[in-house]
Amino acid sequence: MGEGLTRRELAGRLAAGGAALALPGWVLAGEAGARPSPALRELRRQVKGPMLLPRNSAALVFNSRYAGIRPMAVVQAESAADVQACVRWAARRDVPIRARSGGHSYAGYSTVSGGLVVDLRRLNGVSLSGGTVSAGAGTHLIDLYAALARRGATVPGGTCPTVALGGLALGGGMGLAARRFGLTCDNVTAMQIVTADGRVRWIDSDSDPDLFWACRGGGGGNFGIVTQLRLRARRVSSASWFRVTWPWSQASEAIAAWQAFAPHAPPELTSIMSLAAGGSVSAQGQFFGSESALRRLVAPLTRVDGANLSTGSAGYLAMMLRWAGCAGESVGRCDAWAPQPFAAGSDYVATSLSSAGRRAAIGLAQGRGGTLLFDAYGGAINRVRPGATAFVHRDQLFCIQYYSGSASESWVASARSAMRPYTSGQSYQNYIDPDQANWQTAYYGSNLSRLRSIKAHYDPDGLFRFPQSIRP
Repeated sequence: MGEGLTRRELAGRLAAGGAALALPGWVLAGEAGARPSPALRELRRQVKGPMLLPRNSAALVFNSRYAGIRPMAVVQAESAADVQACVRWAARRDVPIRARSGGHSYAGYSTVSGGLVVDLRRLNGVSLSGGTVSAGAGTHLIDLYAALARRGATVPGGTCPTVALGGLALGGGMGLAARRFGLTCDNVTAMQIVTADGRVRWIDSDSDPDLFWACRGGGGGNFGIVTQLRLRARRVSSASWFRVTWPWSQASEAIAAWQAFAPHAPPELTSIMSLAAGGSVSAQGQFFGSESALRRLVAPLTRVDGANLSTGSAGYLAMMLRWAGCAGESVGRCDAWAPQPFAAGSDYVATSLSSAGRRAAIGLAQGRGGTLLFDAYGGAINRVRPGATAFVHRDQLFCIQYYSGSASESWVASARSAMRPYTSGQSYQNYIDPDQANWQTAYYGSNLSRLRSIKAHYDPDGLFRFPQSIRP
């Protein structure tokens, strides 16, 4: 499984082979012989992609906490025209509509009871021309990395192999190349989007600049359904990795060393620290440079008593497979998944955790309820002004993700409460949490007012809505 840290390792997920996604194109709901409604038959005639009815759509949701939610129908769009037909149909009939790119929404917002889900996973083509990557919004990250690695290129993104590009980019896009190349949203140069009026638009900094601004960090599903993205290609062929572990008795000293080092390290290095349920403390990261230079660079982490350091280097696709928990496996095998339950939330840290803050974090992990993951910011992430894109979290040291593979919402809530005195009040919108208090300002901060104005202009009737959507 390699030495990468992913949700797969934390929750023991992904049975070999994953869940079958090749579902029938038209499946009747209810009892044998039942007929879909006239409205759904109308929609079926307007789209080319398959349509799934509730009985067969649950397997498309990654977080099995939400597998019981039954949409009216799921359309597996094959083109922007299919998405356009769905948006116009939902608006005309006042049917709730949700976009689903990879199905990994932490709060289950890529499905909806009694509404229409537009599934984008058939929009998964990838091409590279010069310095520009074009990719469908439904492209899984591991497929994106594999397609670009053959050309000596990449796009910065996350580690989970089956997260899709669209949802990741719209909410930010943190990953182990971010301090070097920026967030995924920072690398987007244009998007194709279907807006609430049923128009298919290509948006960039010159065409619909306000909407383009909002879609880079303003959260998925708020302003329309993005079907395709263009991004800057980053040239890379290989990288180095490290992993360091410490005895649990040294957890406080290890956190102190990591937070003093990781957010301020050279931008070629991005690292994550983990306080795992049951008492395991480690850090790991990716470096765009040689293994020998990396060993020198991470020396401050090895000065904590009991530190055990491992390092290595690999071609970039092999590196992405490592972080996905798929070292030594094929891309196809890594691209399979089975539903699993989890609960999660997040906080940002703007000033280093005090000894009391470190004790609070250690106590949460020691209690076996869940895991704390610290993602280092700084570097290229923080060089962008908070108002330059809708992603406002540009002056933070690191993000803490609270993750419970046992789907313990109460542990996530208690974790946030315990860490509240030591965190900044901001939270990562891609770790969207249905129980997040003051989520509007936590996710969007000083950018909220502009986002609301843009929402009012492009979606005044709130066609694209969910419990934590931006309101006009």
